[in-house]
Amino acid sequence: MTALTLRAIPATRRASALYCATGGSGFPLLFIHGFGACGDVFQPLASKLASRYQTIVPDLRGHGRSRRLPLADSIERLAADVCDLLDLLGVSRTVIIGHAGGTAVAAHLAADQPTRVSGLVLISPPEILPCGRRSLGVRLRDGLSAAFSRSTSAGDHDAQACQRLLQHTDYRTQLRSITAPTLIIAGDRDPAPILRQAHEIAQTVGHGTPAIVSGGGVSLLHTHADALIDVLTPWLDQQECAA
Repeated sequence: MTALTLRAIPATRRASALYCATGGSGFPLLFIHGFGACGDVFQPLASKLASRYQTIVPDLRGHGRSRRLPLADSIERLAADVCDLLDLLGVSRTVIIGHAGGTAVAAHLAADQPTRVSGLVLISPPEILPCGRRSLGVRLRDGLSAAFSRSTSAGDHDAQACQRLLQHTDYRTQLRSITAPTLIIAGDRDPAPILRQAHEIAQTVGHGTPAIVSGGGVSLLHTHADALIDVLTPWLDQQECAA
């Protein structure tokens, strides 16, 4: 994949542009990584899909090679950054593939920019649908702390900062507002609440489809890239035919 050249960006917008790697050609696929990670987590998946699609893989602000940007104060800020990036790339319509906490950013974009999002893929979304705000905070803290302990890509986005972003996101309302076809993917070795949530999201979104990857768990992107391709390819073909 190749990096977006900042020299090609107008000077007035250069300072806030996300780092972005692109590859392939064809219909655009936008990948949004989770908190405590960077776009590199999609490398096994994006490299395979680049044979048929244009792949767009940014690092969110405060993460990876976008660490120079200050912390986001909301999911909306992260989504706005991605919208600005699509404008810079001249991409008017795309399928978004979000992973873990990045699914919250992807869902916001799909709800807020319906004409821009032709399809939505949510891979291993965090457990943020169940009721009970206090227990939700504990689950988010534990899950994010584990992610950040495994990664050096988060920059100044610590687990607590990202927990606050997710807790202040009206994820359920966003999901109800999404009109794009949505594929929700989890592994059958994910915790039971995550599997249950995949089906709940599919019921909440108007055109949602759950898909469970056999043998997949928390490292789904790395351990089951081929299985994810087997799930994604026919679904993406359907979206292209419907476009």
